[in-house]
Amino acid sequence: MERYITYYLLLSSVLIFFARLNVDAQNGDTLHYSADFLTNQMENLAKSSDRQQDYSDLAEDYIYYTKHPININGPDANKLLHLRLLNEVQLASLRAYIHENGAILSIYELQYVSGFNTQTIQQIRPFIKTVNQEKEKPFSWKRALKYGDHQVLMRYGQILEPVAGYAIPADSAWLKPGSVYLGSPQKLYLRYGFRSGNHLRWGFTAEKDAGEMLFPSPLSDSVRQLLGSQKPRFPDFFSAFAYVSQPGILKKAIIGDYHLEFGQGLCLWSGLTFGKSAEVTAVKYYGTGIRPNTSANENRFFRGAAFTLGMKNITLTAFYSHNKVDGSFFITPTGQDEISTILETGNHRTISELFNRHRLVIDAFGGHLGYIYRFLKVGLTYYQTRLSLPLEPDQQLYRQFLFRGKRISNASADLNFEFKRLSFFGEFAANPGGSMAGTAGIDIYPSDRLTLTLSYRNISPAYKVIYAAPFMESGSVNNEKGVYLGVRVLLSRLFTFTAYADYFSFPWLRFQVNAPSAGKAFLAQLDMVPDRNISMYFRFRYKQKAENISGSEDFHPLLTNKSYADFRYAIAYTAFPRLIFKTRIEYVRFAKASDRERGFLIYQDIVYRFVNFPLKINFRYALFDTDGWNSRIYAYENDVLYAFTVPAYYDKGQRVYLLLHYQLKRHIVIWLKTARTVFFNKKSISSGPDAIAGNHKTDIKLQLQLKF
Repeated sequence: MERYITYYLLLSSVLIFFARLNVDAQNGDTLHYSADFLTNQMENLAKSSDRQQDYSDLAEDYIYYTKHPININGPDANKLLHLRLLNEVQLASLRAYIHENGAILSIYELQYVSGFNTQTIQQIRPFIKTVNQEKEKPFSWKRALKYGDHQVLMRYGQILEPVAGYAIPADSAWLKPGSVYLGSPQKLYLRYGFRSGNHLRWGFTAEKDAGEMLFPSPLSDSVRQLLGSQKPRFPDFFSAFAYVSQPGILKKAIIGDYHLEFGQGLCLWSGLTFGKSAEVTAVKYYGTGIRPNTSANENRFFRGAAFTLGMKNITLTAFYSHNKVDGSFFITPTGQDEISTILETGNHRTISELFNRHRLVIDAFGGHLGYIYRFLKVGLTYYQTRLSLPLEPDQQLYRQFLFRGKRISNASADLNFEFKRLSFFGEFAANPGGSMAGTAGIDIYPSDRLTLTLSYRNISPAYKVIYAAPFMESGSVNNEKGVYLGVRVLLSRLFTFTAYADYFSFPWLRFQVNAPSAGKAFLAQLDMVPDRNISMYFRFRYKQKAENISGSEDFHPLLTNKSYADFRYAIAYTAFPRLIFKTRIEYVRFAKASDRERGFLIYQDIVYRFVNFPLKINFRYALFDTDGWNSRIYAYENDVLYAFTVPAYYDKGQRVYLLLHYQLKRHIVIWLKTARTVFFNKKSISSGPDAIAGNHKTDIKLQLQLKF
């Protein structure tokens, strides 16, 4: 392993040396810095859930505003707050500066705005423009339709090595109903969208995952009999919506698939959310109410219609949803159909997975009432969720308080109050006649260079909700108490320090934890921008939780602390405007009782855009050495548009990927990505139907974008 690291460092040194020789010979537009804060969120979400997720909804606005920048001299500057690019005090300082000095004429003028430093300016740079404020034109359907943008995306992806799940013909799948993939190894994706600013949008998404059937091909009678009414359909997943937002009484309306985001996510929030990361003060949620579903997540969204009415300071949102989702289906000894778990993987590759497809119908209806008066915002939410089949989790002791039955009601009150340099926020939720949950926090801005966040959460073990995603440690919205403190300090124009401490406890049992338990998590990070072409940071992160010792019983629990420590150094260096180097070195330590693991990752990214040729190249070479799965390290990869890859690096090996972005014509863009992971200490990869006989795994993606 040391020999490979030596070669790696020598290669990096040579590349940087030649880049410096060419610095004066290059010109062109500076490449946009990647949104590191968004990357952090994706890595954090990947670590908390081992399944692949679609982050399209999370990244939709960031991608849109790189193409249609926000004018910071106009009223739209408020969007920087909702995108978490600025905080309340920075936004107020920006407006005060413009009021006193007139419109900002250059991005470099932002360094004179109180509360801004080089890191802040670099972070918002890809999303803003500096032009004089123009009088907003009244909404017009004719103008919205005329000046909207159409987009079509077609994507193909595949693992090139033979995978065990495809070895047995589909007609013989009844022999191993959970281990044979009925379809082809290709992953296919089609997306169409129309968008005219934030006023008018419509589109659809269709997807076939690897292993799923493209068309219902001939199957044996035995397979058909096992599948019953759950035979494959084309496409496996299809989502569509039509959305309008305009001035007037009807503020928003949508038909099709959508998300709802209200309060602090404790009662009604179906989209992805921000968790704990280096954005330590990003605890407060900014719900958008109704927003279209553009992701390929096949279960966690609403399907139906919703609208928002508004008059003066009052808004009213109402919705109805009728959606079929996947569920672990079983028949009781008495012949009753029941669901043990609502599934979110979206995979329908085998007979067993198809058997659970769309087994459960969820009807949801209700609404949100909001009131705004100057710096005060309050809201009331109420909705009911009804299931077509009873949800009956197994009888393990830690599942005692989980929701059981066919109907659940949820209600909450949320509050947001801003006073000078204080911002209060919170939400109190309950199941009417049942359990309760609450979260509250305060953002404090003692000065333009200091931000403090304090948050408290208390969610009863018996609290029951399906569509919620508050800020918390656990992935299950119940059974947690916690206190969180975050601090962000602009030490100087070049240095920023951030840190958080989170202390949490679980009053009741959890999976693999047979007693009430507690834990803690810390993070400290120092960001440096010593030069306009160089940015770097040092990070330390630590987490400790309790977990069962092997062989522990429910009524005689033996717990031990499980800890994870992570040390990271990362640097991005713009050698010249069209060439960027990014390097990360990361070391982790895992400990549980006598079990000890450590992990190491180092990678080099090279991003280059040709001067007179419409091609952009992203290249990575990574080396990793970990003792096992517990010491795995996640690292975000650049990918084709609206595709997101956050692989787990574990065991010993290397990973290389090459991403090509080619502008064929003005309205045609092509992406090609190939990635290969080679393990030095393995002769096979994975297990079961995903097993590969060999020490390497190769992925390929090809995507075509049409814009008109």
